[in-house]
Amino acid sequence: MEEKFNSFFQPQRQSKTGIVLLFLYNIGMVIKNLWVLIVLFFVKKEKVESWMIIVAIVAALLILIVSAVLQYFHFKYYIDEENEEFVIHEGIINTSVTKIKKKNIQEVNISQPFIHRFFNIYKLEIDTPGSSEKEVKISALTKQNAIDLKKYLLTETNVEYSIEKTDDIVLNEEIKDLRSIKISTFSILKYGITANYVRSFLAMVSLLIYGFSELANLLKKVEFDTQLDYDTVEERFLAFSIPVILGIILVVIIIGIIVNAVRTIIKFFNFKITENNQSFSFEYGLFNTRNSIVNKSKVQIITETQNWIQKKMKISYVKFLQIGKNEEEDEKNVAAVPGINNEEKSKLISTIWKENPVFENFLKPNFRLIIVNTFQFIIIPLLLFLIIEKDLLINYWFLAVVYIVLVKICILISFRNLRLFYNERFIRLKSGIWDIDNRTFEVEKLQTVKISQYFWQRKTNLGSITFYTSAGRFRIVALNFTKLKKLLNYCIYKIETN
Repeated sequence: MEEKFNSFFQPQRQSKTGIVLLFLYNIGMVIKNLWVLIVLFFVKKEKVESWMIIVAIVAALLILIVSAVLQYFHFKYYIDEENEEFVIHEGIINTSVTKIKKKNIQEVNISQPFIHRFFNIYKLEIDTPGSSEKEVKISALTKQNAIDLKKYLLTETNVEYSIEKTDDIVLNEEIKDLRSIKISTFSILKYGITANYVRSFLAMVSLLIYGFSELANLLKKVEFDTQLDYDTVEERFLAFSIPVILGIILVVIIIGIIVNAVRTIIKFFNFKITENNQSFSFEYGLFNTRNSIVNKSKVQIITETQNWIQKKMKISYVKFLQIGKNEEEDEKNVAAVPGINNEEKSKLISTIWKENPVFENFLKPNFRLIIVNTFQFIIIPLLLFLIIEKDLLINYWFLAVVYIVLVKICILISFRNLRLFYNERFIRLKSGIWDIDNRTFEVEKLQTVKISQYFWQRKTNLGSITFYTSAGRFRIVALNFTKLKKLLNYCIYKIETN
């Protein structure tokens, strides 16, 4: 039986059930990378002797088993007490040593993917600033070991403490548990129905195209005739009436919404937020249970996203960007809460900043931005198309008209929503067309601020401002340059005095 708390100061291995897990991972990697060859093997298996099939399967299984055992015994981890580093040794032929300074550890996430549940083990991921990928993954830990290791790595004090002090920390965290929030399944469903449907539609179309492409390549390899007359396909598709085509598109969109709603519920099921003294943790997932911790002091930007339908439903999507994170990263690497209502959102934000920002001052872009965007997104593309494919543009002029109307509407909506809010402590950038983003950050946490002005903007007194944070940079253009100078001076003063 394992000790209640493990010091982790001595090199140790993962749970022994990790051997089975590594074996299954290896099988998955083989299938993922060689699935085309496997399919071809079974398609033409009549040309291969039975004994050759059996030998190949047995040999492959033996290699994978030996590989899993070697991976298990060569993987060791421990805490270097003297240098305050977390150290990982791994590799079979090419061995590697990974060292992470404890002070640089930003997140430690515990998750239990579906396959881990069969073995009652957990996966632990360690994240540091400046990387889009997890720095270290330990795939097979007992629940107690995973929790203890996370507490060791995230504690603000030195590593030099005893097991008794760790007991005190755990007890204090339990006592100082301030409150918890649970996002209802219905709220998550509402978010799933009203978010990412355009992306889901495009993803389905991309998946269909990829599937047909792979199927065509596979049929070619087995010597099937797969020549397609794309002119004939286009002619037959356009032969349908416009209502039928619109109906097909509508059905695909509805399927995309349903798929996205189901995916969202599976991913964020039973979403719980637990607040502690220094941080708050997220726990969610139906088949793949995840547990991540967000340190309050390391949150750089809070992004609130909400569209018109979500506003009527009083729900939104809140994202927390920490040091080294940015909005371009994968969703799974960014802490976020879906389907949170306004009251819960206010509570969550107030735990980080001790207040909910209120803004009285704001700047809005000059109307000349509409002219610039019209020239950039309408006039230039149509001129290029006219030069390259003049006849096509003339024959399908009605599509050009539709394009002009839709893009113009988007430009006007975007201009209407673009705002820069500020007060003594916070700055907020509002932008978007359908999904409206409100990015809020503290002035004191800014790294630097820059303003710029092109020579042709001097007469109109316009310019742009860029805010640099440790979680990315954000720019807004066509604002009053005199007011930007005052805002710049104030921001620099707050940064320097801090």
